Amino acid sequence: MANNALFRGQAAMEYLVTYGWALLALFVVVAYLLSTGAFSANSFAAQECVFQPDLPCASYVLYKDAASGSTILKFSLTNGLGFPMNVTRMNYSVVGIGDGSGKNVYAGSVPSQTVPSGARMNFTQEFAGPFQPSARDFRTVQVALEYQNCRNTPCSGPYVTSGRISAIIEGK
Repeated sequence: MANNALFRGQAAMEYLVTYGWALLALFVVVAYLLSTGAFSANSFAAQECVFQPDLPCASYVLYKDAASGSTILKFSLTNGLGFPMNVTRMNYSVVGIGDGSGKNVYAGSVPSQTVPSGARMNFTQEFAGPFQPSARDFRTVQVALEYQNCRNTPCSGPYVTSGRISAIIEGK
């Protein structure tokens, strides 16, 4: 009877040790995956630059400027509207960048020129202020673009369209 109790105790200990090692290995794997950022929202968020179909976004970058500490957005749009256009106003809405931790709206500078159909327009916006995200953070910038149709003289409008630029902030 005593041998039987010893064997049951030994079996129980082997059971606990075997599953203990398995749980320890599982814990190490999960800890490694969490430390590499495999489960962060940045890994699953899509980077995109989307405006209306006739204003395709050719290139875009959202980066942290090392000299000023500000976050800077640079992007290009191609005028595919079929008529010359004059961009008259740009507004950028962003959360967690610049003047406050909430939603901030910035008036962008626009080139005062008529952009022919098929031509590319380049835009740059600096988001200065005390609230700056870190490199590798994911941010979305909403852009409201006001323009005039310059097919005829004088230009008609204004017309408003909007876009969204979602990107991971690069460090420079």
